[in-house]
Amino acid sequence: MITSPTTLDGARTRRMAAMMLWPLAILLIIHRAWSLPHQVGATDDFTTVWRALVRFGDGNPVYTANYAHVDPHYLYSPGGSLAMQPVTWLGDYETARMWFIFAQAAGIIAAVVLLLKFVGVSPRSWIVPLVLSLGFLTESVTSTLRFANVNGTLLLAQVLFIIFLLRDRRILAGLILGLAITVKPIVAPLLFLAFVRKDWSTILTAVAVPVAFNIVAWPMAADPMAYIERTMPYLGEVRLHANASISGELIYFGAPDLLVKLWLIVFAVPVILSLVLLLRWQWRDETFWALTTSGVLMTGVLLLGSLGQQYYSLLLFPTIIGAFHAFGGRRDAQGDPTRSVVANWPAGLAIALFYFSLNWFMDDYAVGSQLWIQVMAWIGWMLFCLTMFGALLKWTIEEHGAGYDWLGRKHAAAFFGPGSGTRGTASGVARGERRATEADTRKNRTNA
Repeated sequence: MITSPTTLDGARTRRMAAMMLWPLAILLIIHRAWSLPHQVGATDDFTTVWRALVRFGDGNPVYTANYAHVDPHYLYSPGGSLAMQPVTWLGDYETARMWFIFAQAAGIIAAVVLLLKFVGVSPRSWIVPLVLSLGFLTESVTSTLRFANVNGTLLLAQVLFIIFLLRDRRILAGLILGLAITVKPIVAPLLFLAFVRKDWSTILTAVAVPVAFNIVAWPMAADPMAYIERTMPYLGEVRLHANASISGELIYFGAPDLLVKLWLIVFAVPVILSLVLLLRWQWRDETFWALTTSGVLMTGVLLLGSLGQQYYSLLLFPTIIGAFHAFGGRRDAQGDPTRSVVANWPAGLAIALFYFSLNWFMDDYAVGSQLWIQVMAWIGWMLFCLTMFGALLKWTIEEHGAGYDWLGRKHAAAFFGPGSGTRGTASGVARGERRATEADTRKNRTNA
């Protein structure tokens, strides 16, 4: 079929779309990274971190905050304090704060571009400025930059870990994730990816990095035991301020402990089952498996943990951007079309709920609108969790009916039995063959 250069599929139209979208993306990036952080009255995480890092460097006590207050608290371990010390080398407070914010913005941009390239979208595509524009409109990016939080570089570390892990750069993947865990242990569950792949060197490296940082930092800290005695117990408490986790929301509304535990069990089940069902795709489409598994893990952390702050939804970017992996006619290792758990309307609704926090307050409906604002992200995460599980369960049932076995192999003798394998599809695809298939798939770049 001959494609006109003026149609949506034409090169000219794609160039025009890129030229239209890049100014929007650049303007939004400048607004989020430069204008918003200069607005008075916003929550400021950086001041707390800066003061604590300066005290740590000067040999003064760090863990002295009154945790009864809702002001931002310094919660980094001594090892995290040591890892964050380069922030104090950026100059005075104002200079360091702006460079820190720019670093977070750059981390988000790099993570988005790398993710898109990883799933086959060219950096020159009009999709790049579109995704950047939508990304910088989200609450997660806006709050990260406005509050001067470290989540931008945390997202970049997550993306680099996944990419290097799937390219068998095991030690480098472990170093990156280990450094991220040192600063923010929230990403530690990503080690599950390395565990499934039996990349033991990655796991050992990722564990060794925070241990090494804390061993070095412990004698440097003036009050290291205060972190264990005061800060760590506080980290396990359920906070009622800006907490969209299941425990945070239910306790906020006065639910009894038994009901809270019941809800936690109810949502732990789809998280665990989703991780199990995803194993069927690990050998035949490792990109889909890794990006989706990371989303299941992070959604589980946000819902089931003691603290689920909405801006941590930034860590769901890999799963959502991974939807582009399902476009362009790509096929997995045994010839089936690639998939995405977010290419459906329930997932789209969930994403809108936890990413786009519009101001829903109405004077005529003050109580109801305030209630809706309180639970939006919570409902979004729960819907996202159930949508991913529902999609995986549906595909598994459909494949069972089509003659696939538990491992996702075609024409198997039994779903739960050992099966007779596939005709022409090995029962266990060797890692080298799987890498070759993944590499061939990535060559089919999206021409959008």
